[in-house]
Amino acid sequence: MSTAGTAEPSAQAEPAASPERSDSDVSAADGDRAGGAETGAVSPDVAGEGSPEDEGSLVAPLDATTTVAVQGAGTGVEAPADPLPLAGGTLRVAVDGEADGLNPAANNFAVSAYVMAYPMFDPLAYFDAEGNWIPYLAESFTSNDDATVWRMRLREGVRFHDGTEMTADDVVATISAQLADPVISLVYRNTIEAGDFITKIDDLTVEMRVARPSARFPLALTGQLGMVLPSEWLELAREDPTLNQKPVGQGPFMISSRVQDVATTLVRNPDYWAADRMPVYVDRIEVYPITDMVIAAERLSVGDLDLAITTNAEATLIMRESAGVRTIENLRSDEGFAVINSGRPPFDDIRARQALTFAADRDGYLELIRQGTSPPADTMFHPDLIWHNPDVKQETNMPERAGPLVAAYCADHPENCSAGRINMELHFGGPSVENVRIADLQIDAWEEFFNVTPVEILQDKLINEVVLGNYDVVNWRQFGTIDPDSAALWLECDSIGFISLNFARYCDPARDALMLESRAIDDLDRRVEIWRRIQEMIRDSYTYIFYYHTNWAVGARDGVHRICGQASPDGTELWCNNSGRVLLNGVWLG
Repeated sequence: MSTAGTAEPSAQAEPAASPERSDSDVSAADGDRAGGAETGAVSPDVAGEGSPEDEGSLVAPLDATTTVAVQGAGTGVEAPADPLPLAGGTLRVAVDGEADGLNPAANNFAVSAYVMAYPMFDPLAYFDAEGNWIPYLAESFTSNDDATVWRMRLREGVRFHDGTEMTADDVVATISAQLADPVISLVYRNTIEAGDFITKIDDLTVEMRVARPSARFPLALTGQLGMVLPSEWLELAREDPTLNQKPVGQGPFMISSRVQDVATTLVRNPDYWAADRMPVYVDRIEVYPITDMVIAAERLSVGDLDLAITTNAEATLIMRESAGVRTIENLRSDEGFAVINSGRPPFDDIRARQALTFAADRDGYLELIRQGTSPPADTMFHPDLIWHNPDVKQETNMPERAGPLVAAYCADHPENCSAGRINMELHFGGPSVENVRIADLQIDAWEEFFNVTPVEILQDKLINEVVLGNYDVVNWRQFGTIDPDSAALWLECDSIGFISLNFARYCDPARDALMLESRAIDDLDRRVEIWRRIQEMIRDSYTYIFYYHTNWAVGARDGVHRICGQASPDGTELWCNNSGRVLLNGVWLG
């Protein structure tokens, strides 16, 4: 999940993407096509097939630009080729938020948590460089004809940091723990028959039964939901929640120390199961949560840090212009927006939601907050993506349309108004200098029509408040997933409850029917048609005010190598900058 100015709950907690099939066996060595069916996103060169008007459009929000900064200059120089790898050293990384813990079966993962978790946990599946899902810690996935039953075969010889071998028992125990968690389990709600979802077939095979056809189910196992813990450790963590700060994984790094809100230190796993295929070079990774990423960018520019991951516009500009620093930027990933809670007054009335949208100053936001680093958003897909509906336009910067709606609302509901304005709260994550600036700009735009009370909440607590619906409007960052079916998690009627991942708490059964159809089929043209219609429905519900397409910028010193170009256990090149989630496993310093 993501909050503006912090990092994403995993879906993309950000719990991982919503569960998504291939009709035949998908081996780890042949993960991008099997039996002619999609295993993930379609590669860019065929994205426009059958849709002439979309020729050249992308299906997956792949990395956009790699730039090298020159003293006094901007961007646009090709990055030099990596020299031969060197071993040793400490990689110092800045992230813009902290996690409440690093247990994938108990804590809500945001981008900052993923930066620490991916080195500790090899996921069951991941993404290749074109956005297709591929088996990773799993060896293969198979499904029945209607994609309601999936079998996953694990690799042999995978060992946890404590020396025990990973088996199907550990996968069953981890997923069962996730299903028992009141927040993480929401990711599965509309896909899984929770009482009979996962079954051990043998020591290395599990079977998973989904509630509805799910043609791309392994997408669910690329993030938090695909991180496996030892079953014995899980039992200990149930009795001692402090263990959530120092989980046991099977990845190339192990946690050495962690002082929450100060630093987390990971050290190289000397017995990494895949070291012969995926060499590990650095000895230590130190991760620092720095809520003011401008400070982090300045520290990066003088060499106090080696890597910084941010969406902060000013920090991105500093990194672009700093000598000895290069950036890897992805402008097509998730979106920055305000979510309007339609589940309680005043915004259970569409007039209040419309008035808030019309009065919003997206133009000022782009100029003053994004400073030219991010393109404006009208909807949940970047214009480069085949899913984008060019006919959907964001109805902001129209304050003249807000007044009559507010007057009519206040006449009907005077108890929710004062001095002719609608009373509301605006929630945002903190402490964050940027988030305060954003709130100030929004209040300036809305205050003629709304009495806005700003509410700053610690970033690692904000997710809980939002899933409980304890807000009127909240600034958020979301969507932008590899496959749009994953977005259904945040939109479905079944995601609404006392605890809800449909943060807007808006139910549209017709929208649900379209999303379920898309999840079950492989027909790209029909899926594009479906998601373009869904964007129109979202616009007409007035539950989101889209501001910008997020620019996830990874800034690195010249001595940091192989952020991109890392490979899976079978040699498949991996996606580099997935909405700020970067793998540090194979990075080296020199």
